[in-house]
Amino acid sequence: MDVVSVQPRANGRRKPTPGPPDVLAKAHLVDVAAPGMEGLALWLASRGLDITGSIDPADLDGVAAARLREAGVSVVAGFDARNIQEDRTCAVWSGVVAAPHPELDRVQERRLPVLACEHALALATAGFRGQLVAVGGSYGTATAAAALAAALNDGHTGWILNAPSRNGAPGHGGDRRLVVDLCPDTTTHEAAPIRPWSHRPSTAIPYRRPQPSVTLITSVSRNEPHFEDTVEALNAATGLAHRTGTVVLPLWDKGAKILRERLTDRPGPTVVTVGVTEDADVWVLTPQYLGSEYLLTLRYQGVQHQFTVPVVGRHHALAVCAAIATALVAGEDPQAVAERVGTFRGATRSPAVLGTEYGITVVTSGALHPREICQDVTAARMLTEENVVVVLEPDGIARTTAHADELGAALADADLALLLPVSTPLAEYHGPDPLDAVERAAVRALGDGAVHRIRSGPSVPGPEQRVFEMTAEGDLVLVIGTGRQAERLGGRLLDRLRPAEALGADRP
Repeated sequence: MDVVSVQPRANGRRKPTPGPPDVLAKAHLVDVAAPGMEGLALWLASRGLDITGSIDPADLDGVAAARLREAGVSVVAGFDARNIQEDRTCAVWSGVVAAPHPELDRVQERRLPVLACEHALALATAGFRGQLVAVGGSYGTATAAAALAAALNDGHTGWILNAPSRNGAPGHGGDRRLVVDLCPDTTTHEAAPIRPWSHRPSTAIPYRRPQPSVTLITSVSRNEPHFEDTVEALNAATGLAHRTGTVVLPLWDKGAKILRERLTDRPGPTVVTVGVTEDADVWVLTPQYLGSEYLLTLRYQGVQHQFTVPVVGRHHALAVCAAIATALVAGEDPQAVAERVGTFRGATRSPAVLGTEYGITVVTSGALHPREICQDVTAARMLTEENVVVVLEPDGIARTTAHADELGAALADADLALLLPVSTPLAEYHGPDPLDAVERAAVRALGDGAVHRIRSGPSVPGPEQRVFEMTAEGDLVLVIGTGRQAERLGGRLLDRLRPAEALGADRP
């Protein structure tokens, strides 16, 4: 494969500022546009470091690549051993490679450190001299972290996010304060069998895990392949809490309630609760949906504050409430927070209305965990009085196998469900298809005839055609997933609908 190099637009590099260690001074990020990786690259570049990264050629002209080049990151299209320049100090990767990888092979030949994204993030933040504010949890941190970055964005605050806000970037420089998303659930992590080519990050370089001054923990729950049960997730959350000065816990999450019991009346962090009942330290009165935005009312330290936020879904409104509560606990001015979150339209993984054609509204969602999927399906109900048609592309063989019954049950509020093949980076998989179990669970939840598989083949109708055949004016199509099929389906479906409307054709 030819290697196409795209040089950064920035003229010269900023003088490096104290902070990241020398090992990151000339880091190469494998698949630099992946969730979590882009934010890290942008922040490292903002510190004046010489950062390079490889990217899928299909994404070379995308928004992420443009942001990286603008920040001074040298982006290379394709994954080739020649991308590892002689002056590189380490390689960083997200941990999702499930096949031989020429760049990682070359790094190991040169005996350079290979750092997991989590490892590199810890090293990068260890030397930060300002206030470190974190968002952690088993899942569901994307909206809260992006909202928190927006709430604290005073011109001196930086952030490293797994998913950016819809009108922002996942990484940004700042010297006074840094917001980081510590959730491990960034992208598809497969439990691939160990083989000679299996790559594992080197941990030869010692590091301390991030020690934030304030941490919001959004959820504590089983989430395979990251946490095989709630106890494992609870232990991880407890460890994060004990490295933190003040912990903010949302009481609408059952696991967070258990964590509060673990932390109460014992030596450790200060615990601040946020909830929808009066006994919470930050009381969230019932969020009011106004048709295109939520009116949020929070009572903190005896004072009531109101915020208007244009997000979709009550659960995302509550995530913003948790972020606002964290900003207030961090000492931010409520009026400044209100002005900043007023333009926050959600994270890129939260539901968004893509458009309406032929009377059919298309909404996209990047939900991964079954609980998030269930909440997004319920939220879609508020956007139409007609049928809700859900198109789901499950994430990863490992996750889908472990959560098959929950994934199927999560579709219960839909009228129709269409299942795409499981998205996975695995080049080969010879086990049972976990989509079979998802389909059975969905049929139990929705009934016979309401669940359909989308199969591939030269004589098989594509997903756009299948959705087109099953919808009518007034219906809403919710496309859920982060794989390439799901990412492209919404736009293709709108394109499929436009000619029929323009020509006045009858619906099949």
